[in-house]
Amino acid sequence: MKTKLLPVLALSTILFTSCNDEKTPEVNDGRVKFSSGITDVHSRVGGAEGDLWNNGDAIGIYMIEHGETLSASSIKEGADNVKYTTASTGASALFASTTPIYYPVNGPLVDFIACHPYGSSAVDENYWYDIDLKDQSNQSAIDLMTASANNDGAGYDKTNTSVVNLHFKHHLAKVILQVKAGDGVNNLTGLEVKVKGMHYTVIFDLTDFSFVGTGSTADTEITPYFNTENGNYELILPPTLLYNLSDCIVEFTVGGNTYVWIIADNSNDITDFNSGEKYTFDVTLTKQKVQVSGTIEKWITLDGGTGTAN
Repeated sequence: MKTKLLPVLALSTILFTSCNDEKTPEVNDGRVKFSSGITDVHSRVGGAEGDLWNNGDAIGIYMIEHGETLSASSIKEGADNVKYTTASTGASALFASTTPIYYPVNGPLVDFIACHPYGSSAVDENYWYDIDLKDQSNQSAIDLMTASANNDGAGYDKTNTSVVNLHFKHHLAKVILQVKAGDGVNNLTGLEVKVKGMHYTVIFDLTDFSFVGTGSTADTEITPYFNTENGNYELILPPTLLYNLSDCIVEFTVGGNTYVWIIADNSNDITDFNSGEKYTFDVTLTKQKVQVSGTIEKWITLDGGTGTAN
């Protein structure tokens, strides 16, 4: 599957009109304009093909002094996690804010950092972003992505009349389970899928786009999102080392029987879920065991593997 990168938002510049309704030339009032589009690098998780923004998606944008690291002292014009939201759905979307960002009137040069999903209380004084993945019911709401722009190292100021392109990158992993009924299983009516032993809390550092840590696994069950359009079970998970983690399992319960698959037990020796990768597993439930084959997509198709659960 092709990967697609998402930039952000585009606010139209203001057009002033004279009293005789003739349009005057466009005025640069210092408002920052951001673009929204798609390039062939990364993709969103929204939509059947994973390349759509969803209605209500919100991002936070920071404007910092050019060349500086994100911090309270580097923020300019109070542009600290400014919320921009889209009301449309599509590969390209317009985002708007009730408190738009403006360039500094008299400098200095600035850069931009953006984060999805927006969280007003999720970011602390260290610019650590705390996200909980236990609730998988809204995949877009937990799709952690970041973007940055520094005008190819030149920085931006009020003289810039071009849009600022923000190209987003995934930081979590996507897991898709395509479940089928096999020998001895009449149908999948009432099927319940539970994932156990996986981390579901993440702390992410927005100053350098790195993970501070993950946690919370004890007695935890994660229910995958069920995609009614294609019948798949979907999860967004933190990067995880699966090697020797026999407690990282998926349980399939149907017809009064429960089948268990140890995720690390696969013929292709997939030992971890990596940042920005998508893993698709074909799962066949049979009377004696679960049969699994899988593929990995780093938004580039690679070979997958098989696994067996008894």
